[in-house]
Amino acid sequence: MNVLLIILIANVTAAVGQLLLKIGMGNVGQVDGIYFEKVVQMFTNPIVIAGLVTYAVGTVFWLTALSRKDLSYVYPFFAVTIILVLLLSKFVLHEEIGTYRAAGVLVIIGGIFLISRT
Repeated sequence: MNVLLIILIANVTAAVGQLLLKIGMGNVGQVDGIYFEKVVQMFTNPIVIAGLVTYAVGTVFWLTALSRKDLSYVYPFFAVTIILVLLLSKFVLHEEIGTYRAAGVLVIIGGIFLISRT
């Protein structure tokens, strides 16, 4: 499998994992301190568990990519996850994405393009 495809799968699963973690924590509620009861709620919430599992699957793909290419090549592609999380936040969670965040994403995309050319 092509290393860029492996990285993309790692990015998508990491972003979806983060989305699930956010949704699950919305069900758990705000954490104001680390209390046993709240920790139990976190780790027994099915959506949080699904997020952790999804994120773990992404980690397996990420480790696979690291085994095939230099860290200095692979790591900048992690920024794709930032872009995906921003998009999921906007379209799934209906979060507000301001001008500065959008501009930041454009800078990230430019950097990924430059790195992918090496």
